[in-house]
Amino acid sequence: MSESRQIAISMGDPTGIGPEVTLRALDRPGVRRQISPILVGDVGVYRRTAEVLKLPFSFAEWTPSGRLPRGAFPVRAVSELTGAECRPGRPTAAGGRAAHAAILEAVRLVREGQAAALVTAPINKANLVAAGADVPGHTELLASLCGADTVRMMMVGRRLRVVLVTTHLPLARVSRTLSRRLVFDTIVVAHRALRDCFGIGRPRIGVTGLNPHAGEGGMFGGEEKRLIAPAIRDARGRRIDARGPLAADSAFPLAARGGFHALVCMYHDQGLGPFKLLHFADGVNFTAGLPIVRTSPDHGTAHDIAGKGLADPTSMSEALRLAARLTRERATRRAA
Repeated sequence: MSESRQIAISMGDPTGIGPEVTLRALDRPGVRRQISPILVGDVGVYRRTAEVLKLPFSFAEWTPSGRLPRGAFPVRAVSELTGAECRPGRPTAAGGRAAHAAILEAVRLVREGQAAALVTAPINKANLVAAGADVPGHTELLASLCGADTVRMMMVGRRLRVVLVTTHLPLARVSRTLSRRLVFDTIVVAHRALRDCFGIGRPRIGVTGLNPHAGEGGMFGGEEKRLIAPAIRDARGRRIDARGPLAADSAFPLAARGGFHALVCMYHDQGLGPFKLLHFADGVNFTAGLPIVRTSPDHGTAHDIAGKGLADPTSMSEALRLAARLTRERATRRAA
């Protein structure tokens, strides 16, 4: 299989559902036909997970200098955890260190051309920090590893794409954090991702307001006039088709009917609440602004159901499919 189909998949937290949804997604013929997976993590974790799920998978350790094995999933091993260190549902510092090591190695494989894209299984953020990685999450860590100054979380579904200006902030801090430049940069990153990664020639981007009714002319808040509308004007000055500020409760129905290729939203739940109403099972997190293709499922580690065979692999399946599609489209554009 060509290198353009090779996808590096980082293990995620070994005590969560990451290994489980990864293997169950790879058990779907529609996924397996599209990609050649390179698992990055712990061989023992994958073997134990396959046994629990009763999946007839074999795993073989692989190094970048070697050929991919036939009849077995290649695993780029970065850890050798004991059973106690990776027991489902019980996070450990060793598991956090292994998850961190898997991300570092998976990024390296993509950056060095050993894989065409990266798909990350969920991590436990607190566990990652406890293991010594001083980052709030995947997005920030990947930006640092790839030397990307401006990245944004883009949630992708069949009917909606949502890009967030701010992410994991207390709601009371959102207004203080917003700036004209922050909104403008988000619109630019969204536009470039839609054009360069998704192949949309003339993206239409809707931009929500912060306040109810997009401020209602200043009655309910001044951020729209002071920050958001000027940022939209700046973007339109760059020939970006950005429209707003829009009342969020009206913007989402418009976008879901195809009025916009993406919505730029001011804060986490403003964007993700409506998005997950439509795409709770099949949504994908795409990191816009990275020099590599990176996707992930749009859920967390779900330690409460880890190891019980209950996790839905649909979001991981869609993350793998999207990574494969974006790498194919990128390869086609480069060839042209």
